[in-house]
Amino acid sequence: FGSSFVFRPPVASLPSPASSTHQHIQYTFAFVFLSSKSSVAAMAGDAPYTNMDPEESAGKRWCKRILKWSVVIVVVLYLVVLLIQFCCYQWATIHCNAGQLKDYSFPGGGAKNLVPKDTLLAEQEPKWWGSSFVSYPADKDGQTQGASTGVYFRTWGPLFWTVTYQDIVSKETFVIRDKMIHIGGSHQIKRCDGIGPIYTVQEGSHVVMNWIRSLFGMYNSRVYNIYEDNTMVAVSSKLGGQQSHKQMVFRRPDDENPFASCFLKSRHFHGQFDQWFVEVKEDSPLPNFVPNAVTVLMAFGTAAQKSNKEKNDEAAKTDDAGFLEVKKTDDKPAMTAEQAWTAEQEAIAPAAEEEEQQQQPEVALAEASQPAKEEAAATETETAADAKAEDLKAPAVESESEATEATEATEAEAPKEA
Repeated sequence: FGSSFVFRPPVASLPSPASSTHQHIQYTFAFVFLSSKSSVAAMAGDAPYTNMDPEESAGKRWCKRILKWSVVIVVVLYLVVLLIQFCCYQWATIHCNAGQLKDYSFPGGGAKNLVPKDTLLAEQEPKWWGSSFVSYPADKDGQTQGASTGVYFRTWGPLFWTVTYQDIVSKETFVIRDKMIHIGGSHQIKRCDGIGPIYTVQEGSHVVMNWIRSLFGMYNSRVYNIYEDNTMVAVSSKLGGQQSHKQMVFRRPDDENPFASCFLKSRHFHGQFDQWFVEVKEDSPLPNFVPNAVTVLMAFGTAAQKSNKEKNDEAAKTDDAGFLEVKKTDDKPAMTAEQAWTAEQEAIAPAAEEEEQQQQPEVALAEASQPAKEEAAATETETAADAKAEDLKAPAVESESEATEATEATEAEAPKEA
């Protein structure tokens, strides 16, 4: 905090160097060094120099400190987020390396296509760390043709999700990830063995029009370009607007006819899951795993929207309770299938007992009236037997009377003949 001052006479008072006497005049300069703030305070009454460096206010100092620490905290948090994302990506792709796929036969789709040409993608029960879709081979009619050939796993990350495909022997054959620094949506698809080009699906120049189409719910809502390395080889179009009948077609940039397509086949597969059908034609310029990868990206997003909608609907039902009404919450854990069956049987048991109790008076009344019914039946049987006996006696009496009449007639005719 030291300061120094120099004192000299005005310029006009200095003698001219051209004078005849060439008198050399020695000028004395005084230096004053202020070594502490106490010296400045002592000179405050005489010197006007004390106001040259005013002290900063407390508010300005605190603003600088807050700004500095805010920048430090933001940088630290960003580095922590990057570290977490790196760990999540490494965990998701732990088996995605060329060493494990050397001389591999790639069951299910072959070395080029990796997956079957026509497939069914079935949603599975989501987990806390991610979700999955199982891939089944299918025919042209969308019917399953065998057991599953692999599964798509989506792993969470703070910056982006990572999707990997595992075949029937748990070999990761290709991976799908988001590209962070890009205009609009951008996704990268690459093989784990490092062979072949890298495919990129991105909005690019369609980002503004895609936003407008989605805003107004147009039928053709989103368009993405598909690049093979740096060459655009295909275009994908999302159809169906914002409704549940979601679908997508793939075509060449210079052709209107699609070479591949997919659509949401069912929203109630096994009761509550989504099911997608993917069809790829023979003349496709893309290997089969690229249309399947793009489809599964939309499938994951659609399933997440469905889950969020169900949660919001459930929350809306809960919020319908009155302002002063105490809301009932069910904190019981989820039951297994056996526990659910037992609970169902316990719920049915009281109704069965009540029905049995209602039937008991009727049974007692029926048992009490049973002897009377049996006696009445016996009486009816006896009456029927007597009636039958009378019917049998009647012809016999008639025959006897006829015989008597015949005898009498014979006896009457005998004297006449005599």
